[in-house]
Amino acid sequence: MKKYIRFFTSKLFWFNIVAILLVWIAIVFIESRYLKSSTNFGEQIEVPTFYKIHMDDLDEFIKGKNITFNIQDSVYLDEWPKGTVCWQYPRPTDSSGMHVKSDRVIQLSIVPLNPQMIKIPKVEEMSKRMAETTLNSKGINTKVSYKPSAVGPGYVLEQLYKGKRIAPGTSIPKGSRIEIVVSQGGTGDSTPLPNLVGLTINEARERLSTLTLSIYFECSNCLNSADSTNAIITRQNPGGGEGVNVAAGTTVTVWAEK
Repeated sequence: MKKYIRFFTSKLFWFNIVAILLVWIAIVFIESRYLKSSTNFGEQIEVPTFYKIHMDDLDEFIKGKNITFNIQDSVYLDEWPKGTVCWQYPRPTDSSGMHVKSDRVIQLSIVPLNPQMIKIPKVEEMSKRMAETTLNSKGINTKVSYKPSAVGPGYVLEQLYKGKRIAPGTSIPKGSRIEIVVSQGGTGDSTPLPNLVGLTINEARERLSTLTLSIYFECSNCLNSADSTNAIITRQNPGGGEGVNVAAGTTVTVWAEK
Protein backbone atom coordinates (compact mmCIF):
# COMPACT_ATOMS: atom_id res chain seq x y z
CA MET A 1 0.00 0.00 0.00
CA LYS A 2 2.85 2.36 0.88
CA LYS A 3 4.40 1.53 -2.47
CA TYR A 4 1.31 2.87 -4.33
CA ILE A 5 1.13 5.99 -2.15
CA ARG A 6 4.79 6.77 -2.86
CA PHE A 7 4.16 6.32 -6.61
CA PHE A 8 1.12 8.63 -6.76
CA THR A 9 2.90 11.31 -4.72
CA SER A 10 6.20 11.11 -6.60
CA LYS A 11 7.52 13.91 -8.79
CA LEU A 12 7.73 11.57 -11.78
CA PHE A 13 3.99 10.78 -11.63
CA TRP A 14 2.97 14.42 -11.49
CA PHE A 15 5.50 15.34 -14.17
CA ASN A 16 3.83 12.83 -16.51
CA ILE A 17 0.33 14.13 -15.65
CA VAL A 18 1.35 17.74 -16.40
CA ALA A 19 3.08 16.66 -19.64
CA ILE A 20 -0.07 14.84 -20.81
CA LEU A 21 -2.25 17.88 -20.05
CA LEU A 22 0.13 20.21 -21.91
CA VAL A 23 0.22 17.94 -24.95
CA TRP A 24 -3.60 17.67 -24.95
CA ILE A 25 -4.00 21.46 -24.70
CA ALA A 26 -1.50 21.96 -27.52
CA ILE A 27 -3.35 19.47 -29.77
CA VAL A 28 -6.71 21.15 -29.13
CA PHE A 29 -5.23 24.62 -29.75
CA ILE A 30 -3.47 23.64 -32.99
CA GLU A 31 -6.51 21.77 -34.31
CA SER A 32 -8.88 24.66 -33.57
CA ARG A 33 -6.54 27.15 -35.29
CA TYR A 34 -6.23 24.82 -38.29
CA LEU A 35 -10.00 24.36 -38.60
CA LYS A 36 -10.61 28.10 -38.35
CA SER A 37 -8.07 28.85 -41.08
CA SER A 38 -9.06 26.01 -43.40
CA THR A 39 -12.85 26.47 -43.08
CA ASN A 40 -12.89 30.30 -42.91
CA PHE A 41 -14.69 30.07 -39.59
CA GLY A 42 -16.82 33.14 -38.90
CA GLU A 43 -16.47 34.56 -42.41
CA GLN A 44 -19.67 35.98 -43.92
CA ILE A 45 -19.99 37.13 -47.52
CA GLU A 46 -23.24 38.55 -48.84
CA VAL A 47 -24.83 36.72 -51.77
CA PRO A 48 -25.69 39.21 -54.53
CA THR A 49 -28.82 39.07 -56.69
CA PHE A 50 -28.04 37.30 -59.97
CA TYR A 51 -31.62 37.49 -61.28
CA LYS A 52 -31.86 38.88 -64.84
CA ILE A 53 -28.07 39.19 -65.19
CA HIS A 54 -27.17 38.03 -68.72
CA MET A 55 -24.93 34.96 -68.81
CA ASP A 56 -22.33 36.90 -70.87
CA ASP A 57 -21.99 39.42 -68.03
CA LEU A 58 -21.61 36.96 -65.14
CA ASP A 59 -17.80 36.90 -65.06
CA GLU A 60 -17.68 40.68 -64.84
CA PHE A 61 -20.51 40.71 -62.28
CA ILE A 62 -18.71 38.51 -59.72
CA LYS A 63 -15.35 40.33 -59.86
CA GLY A 64 -14.23 41.26 -56.36
CA LYS A 65 -17.11 39.39 -54.70
CA ASN A 66 -15.06 36.30 -53.60
CA ILE A 67 -17.63 33.89 -55.02
CA THR A 68 -17.90 31.75 -58.15
CA PHE A 69 -20.86 30.40 -60.10
CA ASN A 70 -21.98 27.32 -61.96
CA ILE A 71 -24.75 27.21 -64.58
CA GLN A 72 -26.43 23.91 -63.79
CA ASP A 73 -29.37 23.95 -66.21
CA SER A 74 -31.76 26.06 -68.27
CA VAL A 75 -35.41 26.78 -67.54
CA TYR A 76 -37.74 28.50 -70.01
CA LEU A 77 -39.93 31.17 -68.47
CA ASP A 78 -42.49 32.94 -70.60
CA GLU A 79 -41.74 36.68 -71.00
CA TRP A 80 -38.44 36.42 -69.06
CA PRO A 81 -35.36 37.87 -70.83
CA LYS A 82 -33.52 35.18 -72.77
CA GLY A 83 -30.03 34.28 -71.65
CA THR A 84 -30.52 35.72 -68.16
CA VAL A 85 -30.45 34.14 -64.71
CA CYS A 86 -33.91 33.06 -63.54
CA TRP A 87 -32.94 31.08 -60.39
CA GLN A 88 -30.05 30.91 -57.95
CA TYR A 89 -28.99 29.04 -54.83
CA PRO A 90 -28.10 30.19 -52.25
CA ARG A 91 -30.69 32.93 -52.63
CA PRO A 92 -29.71 36.63 -52.33
CA THR A 93 -28.80 37.80 -48.84
CA ASP A 94 -31.14 40.80 -49.01
CA SER A 95 -34.18 38.52 -49.33
CA SER A 96 -33.07 35.33 -47.55
CA GLY A 97 -30.60 36.52 -44.92
CA MET A 98 -28.18 33.81 -46.08
CA HIS A 99 -24.39 34.39 -46.11
CA VAL A 100 -21.60 32.27 -47.61
CA LYS A 101 -17.85 31.86 -47.25
CA SER A 102 -15.27 32.88 -49.85
CA ASP A 103 -15.11 30.88 -53.10
CA ARG A 104 -18.62 29.49 -52.57
CA VAL A 105 -20.13 28.23 -55.84
CA ILE A 106 -23.53 29.79 -56.55
CA GLN A 107 -25.77 27.46 -58.57
CA LEU A 108 -27.63 29.21 -61.39
CA SER A 109 -30.36 28.43 -63.91
CA ILE A 110 -30.54 30.35 -67.19
CA VAL A 111 -33.42 31.10 -69.53
CA PRO A 112 -32.26 29.43 -72.78
CA LEU A 113 -31.62 31.47 -75.91
CA ASN A 114 -33.30 28.80 -78.03
CA PRO A 115 -35.91 27.00 -75.91
CA GLN A 116 -37.32 23.59 -76.77
CA MET A 117 -40.38 23.96 -78.98
CA ILE A 118 -43.60 22.02 -78.35
CA LYS A 119 -46.51 21.49 -80.75
CA ILE A 120 -49.80 22.44 -79.15
CA PRO A 121 -52.40 19.64 -79.06
CA LYS A 122 -56.06 20.30 -79.66
CA VAL A 123 -57.88 20.64 -76.34
CA GLU A 124 -61.06 22.37 -77.53
CA GLU A 125 -64.18 20.34 -76.70
CA MET A 126 -62.27 18.46 -73.99
CA SER A 127 -63.26 18.70 -70.35
CA LYS A 128 -61.35 21.27 -68.33
CA ARG A 129 -59.58 18.57 -66.36
CA MET A 130 -58.55 16.59 -69.45
CA ALA A 131 -57.33 19.73 -71.22
CA GLU A 132 -55.13 20.73 -68.28
CA THR A 133 -53.71 17.21 -67.98
CA THR A 134 -52.97 17.05 -71.72
CA LEU A 135 -51.19 20.41 -71.81
CA ASN A 136 -49.27 19.87 -68.55
CA SER A 137 -47.98 16.53 -69.82
CA LYS A 138 -46.43 18.40 -72.78
CA GLY A 139 -44.65 20.82 -70.48
CA ILE A 140 -47.16 23.62 -71.09
CA ASN A 141 -48.53 25.66 -68.19
CA THR A 142 -52.22 26.52 -68.13
CA LYS A 143 -54.48 29.34 -67.09
CA VAL A 144 -58.25 28.85 -66.99
CA SER A 145 -60.92 31.45 -67.68
CA TYR A 146 -64.70 31.06 -67.96
CA LYS A 147 -67.43 32.55 -70.10
CA PRO A 148 -71.16 31.89 -70.49
CA SER A 149 -72.07 29.40 -73.20
CA ALA A 150 -74.87 27.13 -74.31
CA VAL A 151 -72.34 24.31 -74.16
CA GLY A 152 -72.48 22.30 -70.96
CA PRO A 153 -70.33 23.67 -68.11
CA GLY A 154 -66.73 22.47 -67.80
CA TYR A 155 -65.88 22.04 -71.50
CA VAL A 156 -63.12 23.95 -73.32
CA LEU A 157 -64.38 26.49 -75.85
CA GLU A 158 -61.06 28.02 -76.97
CA GLN A 159 -57.34 27.78 -76.39
CA LEU A 160 -55.39 31.07 -76.35
CA TYR A 161 -51.72 32.00 -76.42
CA LYS A 162 -50.81 35.54 -75.40
CA GLY A 163 -54.46 36.49 -75.68
CA LYS A 164 -54.97 35.17 -79.22
CA ARG A 165 -56.52 31.95 -80.43
CA ILE A 166 -53.85 29.38 -81.31
CA ALA A 167 -54.31 26.57 -83.80
CA PRO A 168 -53.47 22.99 -82.78
CA GLY A 169 -50.06 21.96 -84.11
CA THR A 170 -48.54 25.41 -83.63
CA SER A 171 -45.09 25.27 -82.02
CA ILE A 172 -44.44 27.35 -78.90
CA PRO A 173 -41.59 27.26 -76.31
CA LYS A 174 -41.83 24.57 -73.67
CA GLY A 175 -42.92 26.14 -70.38
CA SER A 176 -45.20 28.69 -72.05
CA ARG A 177 -48.71 29.31 -70.74
CA ILE A 178 -51.89 28.47 -72.64
CA GLU A 179 -55.19 29.97 -71.56
CA ILE A 180 -58.12 27.61 -71.91
CA VAL A 181 -61.54 29.23 -72.03
CA VAL A 182 -64.09 26.98 -70.35
CA SER A 183 -67.87 27.06 -70.66
CA GLN A 184 -69.50 28.46 -67.57
CA GLY A 185 -72.86 27.07 -68.58
CA GLY A 186 -74.84 30.10 -67.45
CA THR A 187 -74.57 33.32 -65.45
CA GLY A 188 -75.39 34.53 -62.00
CA ASP A 189 -74.51 31.22 -60.34
CA SER A 190 -72.33 30.80 -57.27
CA THR A 191 -70.13 27.88 -56.30
CA PRO A 192 -68.42 26.70 -53.10
CA LEU A 193 -64.76 27.67 -52.68
CA PRO A 194 -62.74 25.12 -50.71
CA ASN A 195 -59.62 25.86 -48.70
CA LEU A 196 -56.62 24.88 -50.87
CA VAL A 197 -53.82 25.75 -48.42
CA GLY A 198 -51.63 22.71 -47.70
CA LEU A 199 -52.50 20.93 -50.95
CA THR A 200 -50.25 20.33 -53.94
CA ILE A 201 -51.22 22.02 -57.20
CA ASN A 202 -52.46 18.68 -58.58
CA GLU A 203 -54.61 18.13 -55.50
CA ALA A 204 -55.99 21.66 -55.82
CA ARG A 205 -56.87 21.10 -59.48
CA GLU A 206 -58.56 17.85 -58.52
CA ARG A 207 -60.55 19.67 -55.82
CA LEU A 208 -61.70 22.32 -58.30
CA SER A 209 -62.26 19.98 -61.27
CA THR A 210 -66.01 19.70 -60.63
CA LEU A 211 -66.45 23.40 -59.85
CA THR A 212 -66.77 26.34 -62.27
CA LEU A 213 -63.62 27.96 -60.91
CA SER A 214 -60.26 28.61 -62.52
CA ILE A 215 -56.92 28.46 -60.76
CA TYR A 216 -53.86 30.63 -61.31
CA PHE A 217 -50.67 29.21 -59.85
CA GLU A 218 -47.45 30.97 -58.78
CA CYS A 219 -44.35 29.29 -57.32
CA SER A 220 -41.29 31.38 -56.44
CA ASN A 221 -38.77 28.52 -56.38
CA CYS A 222 -40.13 25.98 -58.89
CA LEU A 223 -37.67 25.11 -61.65
CA ASN A 224 -39.64 22.62 -63.70
CA SER A 225 -43.03 20.96 -64.08
CA ALA A 226 -42.17 18.33 -61.46
CA ASP A 227 -41.44 21.05 -58.89
CA SER A 228 -44.70 22.80 -59.77
CA THR A 229 -46.67 19.57 -59.47
CA ASN A 230 -45.32 18.83 -55.99
CA ALA A 231 -45.24 22.40 -54.64
CA ILE A 232 -47.34 23.01 -51.52
CA ILE A 233 -49.86 25.87 -51.56
CA THR A 234 -49.16 28.35 -48.77
CA ARG A 235 -51.96 30.88 -49.42
CA GLN A 236 -54.83 31.63 -51.77
CA ASN A 237 -56.96 34.56 -52.87
CA PRO A 238 -59.90 34.66 -52.36
CA GLY A 239 -59.72 32.61 -49.20
CA GLY A 240 -61.85 29.48 -49.05
CA GLY A 241 -63.33 27.14 -46.51
CA GLU A 242 -66.57 25.68 -45.21
CA GLY A 243 -69.54 27.86 -46.09
CA VAL A 244 -67.57 30.11 -48.49
CA ASN A 245 -69.22 30.72 -51.87
CA VAL A 246 -68.00 32.82 -54.79
CA ALA A 247 -69.35 33.70 -58.22
CA ALA A 248 -69.03 30.96 -60.82
CA GLY A 249 -66.04 31.64 -63.07
CA THR A 250 -63.94 33.23 -60.32
CA THR A 251 -60.17 32.86 -60.76
CA VAL A 252 -58.52 31.59 -57.58
CA THR A 253 -54.89 32.67 -57.26
CA VAL A 254 -52.65 30.38 -55.21
CA TRP A 255 -49.01 30.78 -54.10
CA ALA A 256 -46.87 27.74 -53.40
CA GLU A 257 -43.35 26.64 -52.51
CA LYS A 258 -41.62 23.40 -53.44
